[in-house]
Amino acid sequence: MNTTNSTVNAPVTTPPALVTKTPSDLRDELTDMVIRDLLGPAAGPDEELNQYEDHAYQRYLVGMLAPKGSEIAGGELDELAAGDGDEGEEGAPESGVPAGGTYFPSSMGLSFVVAADTKEIVVDAEWGQYLRVKSSTQVNKDGNPANVWKRNPVIAPPLPLDLKDDTLKPTVLHKDHPLVQLQGRMRLTANGWVVTLFMVNQQEERKRHGEPKDEVWVFQPKLRVHGAEQQPIFVQRKNAKADLSKMDPLTREETETLEMLYRHQREFAVGHGISVHATLPESLAERATLVETEWVPRFEVPQQTPRSPADDENLTGVVMDMKELAELPKPGLIASLRNIETAYRVWIKMEAAKLSLPAERLTGHAEAAQRAVDRCTRALQRVKAGIDLIANDPLAEEAFRFANRAMWQQRIHSTFARKVRKKEMQIEDGVAGLDKDGKNRSWRLFQLAFVLLNLPSLTDLHHHDRSHETEAVADLLWFATGGGKTEAYLGLTAYTLALRRLQGVVEGRRGDHGIAVMMRYTLRLLTLQQFQRAAALICSCEFIRRADVTKWGETPFRLGLWVGGKTTPNSLKAAANALRQRNVGGKPSSTGTPLQITSCPWCGSEIKEQHLKVYEAPSDIGRCVTYCGDNLGRCEFTEAQAPKEGLPVMVVDEEIYRRPPSLLIATVDKFAQMPWNGMTQMLFGKVTEICDRHGFLSPEVDDGQHHPARNGLPSVKNRPHSFLRPPDLIIQDELHLISGPLGSMVGLYEAAVDELCSWTVNGKKVRPKVVASTATIRRAHDQVQKLFVRKLEVFPPQGTSIKDSFFAIQRPTSPQYPGRRYLGISAFGRRYPVAMIRSYVAHMAAAQVLYEKYDRLADPYMTLTGYFNSIRELAGTRRLVEDDIKARLRDADQRGLAKRRVRALEELTSRKSGTDIPKILERLETVFDKSLEVQRAAERKSGQKVTSAVPYDVILATNMISVGVDIDRLGMMLVAGQPKNTSEYIQATSRVGRSVDGPGLVCTVFNWARPRDLSHYERFEHYHETFYKHVEALSVTPFSARALDRGLTGVMVGLMRLLDDHLNANLKAGKVLDTDPTWAQVFELLSKRGENATHDSVVGARIKDMLDRRRDEWLKRVHNQKDHKLGYKSEGGATVGLLEQAGDNDWAMFTCLNSLRDVEGTVDLVLDQRSAGLRAD
Repeated sequence: MNTTNSTVNAPVTTPPALVTKTPSDLRDELTDMVIRDLLGPAAGPDEELNQYEDHAYQRYLVGMLAPKGSEIAGGELDELAAGDGDEGEEGAPESGVPAGGTYFPSSMGLSFVVAADTKEIVVDAEWGQYLRVKSSTQVNKDGNPANVWKRNPVIAPPLPLDLKDDTLKPTVLHKDHPLVQLQGRMRLTANGWVVTLFMVNQQEERKRHGEPKDEVWVFQPKLRVHGAEQQPIFVQRKNAKADLSKMDPLTREETETLEMLYRHQREFAVGHGISVHATLPESLAERATLVETEWVPRFEVPQQTPRSPADDENLTGVVMDMKELAELPKPGLIASLRNIETAYRVWIKMEAAKLSLPAERLTGHAEAAQRAVDRCTRALQRVKAGIDLIANDPLAEEAFRFANRAMWQQRIHSTFARKVRKKEMQIEDGVAGLDKDGKNRSWRLFQLAFVLLNLPSLTDLHHHDRSHETEAVADLLWFATGGGKTEAYLGLTAYTLALRRLQGVVEGRRGDHGIAVMMRYTLRLLTLQQFQRAAALICSCEFIRRADVTKWGETPFRLGLWVGGKTTPNSLKAAANALRQRNVGGKPSSTGTPLQITSCPWCGSEIKEQHLKVYEAPSDIGRCVTYCGDNLGRCEFTEAQAPKEGLPVMVVDEEIYRRPPSLLIATVDKFAQMPWNGMTQMLFGKVTEICDRHGFLSPEVDDGQHHPARNGLPSVKNRPHSFLRPPDLIIQDELHLISGPLGSMVGLYEAAVDELCSWTVNGKKVRPKVVASTATIRRAHDQVQKLFVRKLEVFPPQGTSIKDSFFAIQRPTSPQYPGRRYLGISAFGRRYPVAMIRSYVAHMAAAQVLYEKYDRLADPYMTLTGYFNSIRELAGTRRLVEDDIKARLRDADQRGLAKRRVRALEELTSRKSGTDIPKILERLETVFDKSLEVQRAAERKSGQKVTSAVPYDVILATNMISVGVDIDRLGMMLVAGQPKNTSEYIQATSRVGRSVDGPGLVCTVFNWARPRDLSHYERFEHYHETFYKHVEALSVTPFSARALDRGLTGVMVGLMRLLDDHLNANLKAGKVLDTDPTWAQVFELLSKRGENATHDSVVGARIKDMLDRRRDEWLKRVHNQKDHKLGYKSEGGATVGLLEQAGDNDWAMFTCLNSLRDVEGTVDLVLDQRSAGLRAD
């Protein structure tokens, strides 16, 4: 779009327009307003700037070429520069821009490649010049014509250039402006003519007092280059390629696959101090017809949507409705599923046929294309095996129906609860109306296929893909953000829960008790969000169980949240204290809060502290129960209907150990507790006794063998109990976050988790099934091998094009399928805080214009999400929002936008407590709606309680928000600088535009002083077109010398303590014998694990050696016990600890991590003030 010829409209405050506007239309309007405000010309090509603008270059943020060598003094740099200030410790330290003044660029240009047989190219140029004149429309306070800056549009005549190997001499573009010139270079290469062109402002700066210096500035300059006949002459630029010969086979195959998938996405030009755009005659053309410069580049990343019968007639008979799949007679069920198999097989044959079609341009990619077809064929065979299982195994069929029934209820009640929270429905409305629409309870094709594909290895305990020592498979669900990965593995979870109940006692272990599924995350916010989503599923499972106790058993399905003590309490006593503090209006507890669900996942009723009750042991049942907040008792999970049970959720560590929930959601770093806390063995089914009042026990638990009758409860006595069935399924969400030092520690501790989840059935070892998910990952095969010691299978496997994997199709962008739109801003010559202020004001004031015109339709763009690479940068911008941005918004109408008040600002960072985060997430769902504004004003005026919160104007976040935050209403984000890696960028920006009601708009404000930012800006469009290709490879090294030094002790002690009941209690650390058989088991397990993970026998030998030294030291400490007892951890003065806290002293052999994040200590830098004046000689 040519923004330089647009016109500006004054803010509209009339009622919503009668003309129907689509969400895509609103985003277009918003984008246009933002670009006009930042680049101009805001009021059209002949605009007059506001008479109060002292300098023309103060009006716009981007798109200016200064006279050569022009320096702008600090105070004159921008009227907003005062907002910069001293950012102190919280500022952005990488600015690199002089504080006193700065230089604006005097040139911009582009490089491209033209076909060798081309003789001539044509250059079009245009720009604006602002002249100081008397206004024809504005008057000053005396009533006389005001002095204004008036734009003079300059359109240069087409300039033909003969292609010849030479430097282009300075060429005048327009006769009236002889010092605005074109310069460049042309050279002939094997690839064609490589051409670089620059528009250069050679005008001298005006320095005499009173001279209108802005008249020699160039505004909104643009270069367009094309062929003499508009023919496609531009060819792909050749970029340096990696040396495939130096890669391991799997990495080489991955690189070749990416080259094949993105073979149609070509880069035709690159900018210099500006970005570029290339126009193609058709979407898959090998050549471009036009290249041009762009000050505010944009790219719309297309949607990936499920394949449907409209795309493939072979899918016509496929049933996606969860309710129908739960209730269909068996012949109809199997026939429907077979249609998926048939359609996929036909598609694979079509993909295979493409290998011989010249139009597909697979020449040079034959091996990669054949591997793609083979991967798809393998996936087809596994989907077919899942369908065969349902057809032939009654238990699998029943569990599959249960999963569909549970997912159906989960989807309906989640939608209902959300509408109740948003005041769109009342509880008394019930779910019947929502249940009439099958769209509210339908699978996406890839979700259903992924479930089918995994059923055989979940059902058959000895399946090769599950339990083989070295060839077991980890299935990675790879799908674009917002595509529905969570629903897919929630379906697997429901199947697993049901199957355990149906299979009953296996090898003496009951399946109705114990954890069936472990779902792990890395970030606290992500864990809390998914906990709330999973709660609806477990409510569904429990709803089904209560309706048929005979089939599904007496034991409730429950969900547990196992995270750090600063988020949730470790004990019931701490939970009671936290609630007591909050109920009397005290400060949040430092030991976390049990209030982790702020509304009922089943009915949407608000849940507050008073709806939680702690029944402490031993006098009561030992539970912290969360009840639904419906005071009328209409919900199944209120205290009236479910006394002492409430919602099937648990958040207190103590009760999670004693009553292991069916589904446990945890942070990966929490598993560092294994060597420290003997009760963690109960998470893996290793229980020794049961108390009918308080749940299971392990040797670490000592609360008496008998409890008398109290509080209406009968007397109870502990009874011996056999081990429970260990977890069957491990789900590692957002696999790309398991990297770096954290990933290495997770991989090391995974050796213990894998072993503790394993058991023996019919003399053969059974391992847990591992499933992972991500939207952004490279070298996943290496990561999965080192983390899980499993082979990788990616689903859905790609075909021969990135645009179609059968299960999902990349849709061309359109109003029906709007993509996520990205804009780029690079304010050359401006200090970075100025660029942030102007960008925030433009987006927020433009959104206000939409809100005044369209009311709630504009809601997705009214909460601006700001994303930052560090808390320091966020803190600096927070001060800008509270000061400069808030002030500028009050005057935004003077620049053609709309005034706005900033009433609610919040942040989502690690600085927020576990008490705050659920409330922030809930409030983020509050919409901008004029009727709610009127209602709040009336309530305040009458002194009533305000029933709806004021929605957030701005939410500032770090990478805490980059994964798993699913707030559908968020539609606009500003990114402060290019994030550290592409994966983080994709994940973070995908938090907006997740609803059809608000297609996403993302603006990255680049810091031009950082080379990496500048590079991404100059190649903006091509980077965004291929950014999944640019995702960086991850690194995990769990068996490196450094990782073993930091983590091997914890893993060894954890295994010794949790594998052997006799070594479980704390004081049993002092009872270890050299003859204990567990030593041999641990030595063999860990050395073999290291060897299999790295394919290096030297690693196995190193691990044995390190274990030998640790065993000798442990036994030495046991032998030297005299006046003190030896425990795993110290207790009072009588027990010394075998393990030492990290950070207490220098790292020792038995220093043990308390969190897997505490891998490296911090380094304190002290500035010696005396050396401030030293210089290098």
